[in-house]
Amino acid sequence: MSKHSAIVGGSTAGRLLNCPASLAAIRALPPSADKPSEYAEEGSAMHEVMDALMGMRSADEAADRPPRDLPRMLHEHMRGVRYHDRLLTDDHLDSMIYPALQHLETLEQEFDGGGAFEVVGVEQRVAFPGVPGAFGTVDLILQNDRFVLLVDWKFGQGVGVQCVYSDGAGAIVNPQLLYYASAALHTKPALFRKRRIIVAIIQPRSASPLTFTEITRHEIRNFVEDLHNSVLAAVDRNPPMKKGEHCRWAPCKVACPLWTGPLLDLSLLRSVERTTSSPAVTPYARYLAHAKYLLDTAVQLKGEVDAQMHAYLENGGTIPGWKLKDKATRRQWVDDVIAVEATLRGLGFKPEEIFTTELVTFREADAVAKRLGVKIPDELRVAPPPSGTTLATTDDPAPPVERVALIDKFTASLRLLQNQAVE
Repeated sequence: MSKHSAIVGGSTAGRLLNCPASLAAIRALPPSADKPSEYAEEGSAMHEVMDALMGMRSADEAADRPPRDLPRMLHEHMRGVRYHDRLLTDDHLDSMIYPALQHLETLEQEFDGGGAFEVVGVEQRVAFPGVPGAFGTVDLILQNDRFVLLVDWKFGQGVGVQCVYSDGAGAIVNPQLLYYASAALHTKPALFRKRRIIVAIIQPRSASPLTFTEITRHEIRNFVEDLHNSVLAAVDRNPPMKKGEHCRWAPCKVACPLWTGPLLDLSLLRSVERTTSSPAVTPYARYLAHAKYLLDTAVQLKGEVDAQMHAYLENGGTIPGWKLKDKATRRQWVDDVIAVEATLRGLGFKPEEIFTTELVTFREADAVAKRLGVKIPDELRVAPPPSGTTLATTDDPAPPVERVALIDKFTASLRLLQNQAVE
C-alpha cells in the first residue's frame, strides 16, 4: 500500500502550495521505470526497524508491563535480521537507530510536564480534510496529558530537513509537518483534545538531528485553507507557476520554462571584463553570480533529464543517439574466504598482501562508545583546522570568513615560508 496520496501528500504539499502548475506538469511526465535509490531503500529499511521498536514499546504499555530494553533488543535479537531489503548491521545501529532512540528520549524529556508519553500511533494513516483521496502516513504519534508529539523519521545524510526554515521574510513551518498535523487532527480528533500539538523531525545523520516546534490550531486552519485553494488552482485551466526551493525534488523541472528558459538564452552569459576583488558589487561580480546560478541549474536539470530518458527507454521508447546498457559491476571475491586465502598464499602472496587492518574512524568509535555507555578521552582526538574555504549562499547559517582574517593568515604563512627559506 502506498504511503502517499496521488493528489497531494506530505512530501508534495509544499510544492503544490508554491506552484499549483506542478500537479499537471508531473502527471504529464512518462511513468518512471527507475527503481528506488539506494538511499531510499536504506531509509525504508530503517523505518521498518523503528516501526518494530515502537510496536514493542506500544505492546508493553498496553499490557502495563515494564518496557523492554530496546538497545539490548536491537543488539541481541534484531541485529542480523532482514528489514525491507537488507540485514540490520552494527553500522546501521550505531549511525542511525541508536541515535534516533536517544533523540526521541530527548524530545520526550522536553515535554514531560504532562507526564510520561505513550505510543498511540505507529505508521498511522491519516486523511487530509476536504481533499478527496488525500492522505498521509505519520511515522509516530505519542501523547501525554498535555501534549501530542508527531514524529517524522528521516535517515538521509545529505540535505538536512528542518521543522522550521526561513524564506527570507520570516520563519515558515515545514509544510510536510503541517500536512500531517492537519490530517491527524482531522482523523483522530480525540487524541488532540485539550492537548498542544508538537511536530518533530529526527534525522540522526544531519547537522541538526532533532528539530521540533509547536503548531497552533490557527496555523492548521490557515494551512488547510491555503492547500484547498492550491488544489483548486492546480486543476484550473491556467494554474500559476513559480520557481523556488520547492522545485528541488520536482521531476517537472526538465520541462518547466522557468527552469529551462534561462539556459536556452546563452546571451545572458555575454563576456564581462574581469576586475580585481572589491567590497562593492561590480559588473564582474554580478556576472559570476549569474554564471554560477545558470551552471547550478544545469546540473540539477541534467539529473532530471537523465532519469526521464531512462524511464522513457525502459518503457519501450526510442531516443535518437541513446540506448540502454547493463550497468557495470565490480568483480568481488567468492564467499569462501578460507579458499581465497589458501589460493593466494599458494600463488606467493604474503599475509599482509591478503589482509589489511586499519583504525576505525572516530565517528565509528564514538558510536560504539555511546552504545557501551563510555566516553573516549579527549586527549585521543583532535579537531584539525579547516583546510580551506568553500562557496556558500548568503543565507547559509555558517558564519562568513572575513577577508581581513584570510589576508592575515596568508601574510603569516608567507612570513613563515620566508623565515624557513632564510634558515
